[in-house]
Amino acid sequence: MKIYIFLFFVFIVVVAGAYWAGGRVAAQKCNARAAEVAVKQNQEIIKTMGAINEKTFNTGVCDIRRVLREKYTIAE
Repeated sequence: MKIYIFLFFVFIVVVAGAYWAGGRVAAQKCNARAAEVAVKQNQEIIKTMGAINEKTFNTGVCDIRRVLREKYTIAE
């Protein structure tokens, strides 16, 4: 009878250990997915910034002055 009780407690410990290990694996997968999403968002931001900076860099001072002169005059 004592062996059955001992085996029952060993079984409970094994089940609890498997549950805990599964929780840890799930948490790590969740962290990996969150990191992957953050990296993708940062890449999109960098692409957007690159496009904006490219337009700014390729716009000369003469173009900026011309656009400002056309849009904002004393008449307005």
